Amino acid sequence: MLSHPVARLLAFAVVPALIVYVVVLALAVAAGIEPGLVLRDLMQTCKYPIGVGMLSNLGILLWAAAAAISFFACFSGLVVQRGWRQLLLVGGIFSTTLCLDDLFLLHDRHVLGHEGSYYILYAVLAVIILLRFRQLVLQADGVAFLAAALLLGLSVLSDRFQESLPIDYATVQLFEEGFKFVGIACWLAFWWQASLRGAKLCASD
Repeated sequence: MLSHPVARLLAFAVVPALIVYVVVLALAVAAGIEPGLVLRDLMQTCKYPIGVGMLSNLGILLWAAAAAISFFACFSGLVVQRGWRQLLLVGGIFSTTLCLDDLFLLHDRHVLGHEGSYYILYAVLAVIILLRFRQLVLQADGVAFLAAALLLGLSVLSDRFQESLPIDYATVQLFEEGFKFVGIACWLAFWWQASLRGAKLCASD
């Protein structure tokens, strides 16, 4: 049945999109939020200049790109070796988690735990990836992975210890967000290289 183009479109795009649309609106109404506020873009609602939050939004797009690339490479059939598929699946899930956290500020709102618990969890997951897939990480782009981990770690440390640093808050934030943005770019670069490397190895076989 799903071999028909219309059936595939309904099953994988139209129906899931409608479900998300209706569920989000229903949850908004249940929470007492005006539906129009959910439908409109945040910039349109708040009437802020276009540049407000731009770097944050671009960072979220980079997280999403890393997730999309990893999932596509994993499930498209371009990568057939099990180890690479596992690495890319983990990368897709991890990148999606980081994207949603950044998009909805889950760690700042202390959803499902204290802010520090998020950072510890992410650090542990990064170490697990490095240990479990050490050879593949090095083959893909070990420098990019370590650079991403270092820069994102510096961003977290800047945030956690900003009150102890001998510089003003605005300057600390410049460094904090700079570390984060470049770190996300390195994260995307790694998963792009991992996807490319896994696909090339399969093609050469």
